[in-house]
Amino acid sequence: MSAPVAPAQRRTLGLIFLTVFMDIVGFSIIIPLFPHLLKHYIESEGSVGTLIGSLNAAAEWMGGDTVFKKTVLFGGLLSTLYSLLQFIFSPIWGALSDRLGRRRILTITLAGNALSYLLWIFAAQFWLVVVTRLISGMMAGNIAVASAAAADITDEKERTKGMAVVGIAIGLGFVFGPVIGGLASSVQFAQPVAAGVTVPTFGLNPFSVPAAIAASLAMINFLLVVKFFPETLAPERRAASDAKRPSVFDLATVRSSAVRRTSFANLVYQVAFTGMENTIVFLTLALFSYSPRDNAWLFLFNGACMIFAQGLARQLVKRMGQRKVVILGMLIASVAFVVVALIPPTLAAAGDGAETTFYLGLGLISFATGLILPSVSALVSLYSDASEQGRNLGILRSAGSLARVIGPVTAALLYFHFGSHFWVYVGGALLMLPAIWVVRGLPEPESERLKA
Repeated sequence: MSAPVAPAQRRTLGLIFLTVFMDIVGFSIIIPLFPHLLKHYIESEGSVGTLIGSLNAAAEWMGGDTVFKKTVLFGGLLSTLYSLLQFIFSPIWGALSDRLGRRRILTITLAGNALSYLLWIFAAQFWLVVVTRLISGMMAGNIAVASAAAADITDEKERTKGMAVVGIAIGLGFVFGPVIGGLASSVQFAQPVAAGVTVPTFGLNPFSVPAAIAASLAMINFLLVVKFFPETLAPERRAASDAKRPSVFDLATVRSSAVRRTSFANLVYQVAFTGMENTIVFLTLALFSYSPRDNAWLFLFNGACMIFAQGLARQLVKRMGQRKVVILGMLIASVAFVVVALIPPTLAAAGDGAETTFYLGLGLISFATGLILPSVSALVSLYSDASEQGRNLGILRSAGSLARVIGPVTAALLYFHFGSHFWVYVGGALLMLPAIWVVRGLPEPESERLKA
């Protein structure tokens, strides 16, 4: 039986949860808006001499003969730009927090996020939107620093609980952020600019309300950290914190082959999942002419499916073990990817049952993800010695970050080239095959063998 959590530790973990949750909510507000946001800028300033005009010309040269195909491509590139910068800068912020303290770095990154969202409010031209994503990507070190803060205040026995607090905050943030963004988009302070009218550099845009909510959350988050967040890394411990931050590129140096294979399977799965995640709002526009508000309800449904699966996973793990739960999740995901792939690319061709089939497929993918991700983290923890758990879990998270670089741009290029979602989702189903093969070959963790 573990010792009760001290009040100060509980309070700090609560602040870590709130910081991560609000950060992810603010970041994910833009997700359901992408197709309509990009369409707005293409139509309002997509002429030669502007950034989006140059991108427009390049997309047409590549075969982008419709505004829809261009929005898919630009959405994938923007998502990958953000994820690539996050992948590069997150370890840098983590390392700086080892030397300067967690609280100081959190205030810097949160202030940077607030600045990016403030710019988005007044982004009348597309290049300013790109700048906001650049700043957000470079400042996306909050998760790494918050995870390090959770590790500071927990010992090895409680480390999993600390990481779970961060994981739950991320999951809930990705549920509520898109819902807030989708619903807030129906309130507009500025109407779309008519074609042929010169667009000023700064000014309100049709998405300024969601941007204002994201900026407000970032400012509140910043003030909460400044006022209440304690420094979790004592000065005398900072000199000993110069070790290199764990990265997916360190995977070959991990002693446990089971950890290496689990991290690889996680990378493969998340490439498929993030590719789906990036194209889902474009697919709903093509199939059902969904507005951002409609997408909000879809993300709420997906989040409910994921949360239900995470609750059910605890019972399944007791009966089957972590490894078999991961395999079950990947089998469900493979079927679900095929279900969505087989929906014809237009509603006229798909028929009346297409929306129900679509919700079934997406719900199953979210359900599968709710089974897979917690069990993958648990497997890495179970396969690792106590002295290596933090490093190995850091490598696992780095693999997931790399997947967010690979998945969106790959899915966007497939969607752009073929003009439909079919190969995006067939590709997701095919990726399940090597992932399942790798997980099947994993040994049963020793703790689960002893229980059996």
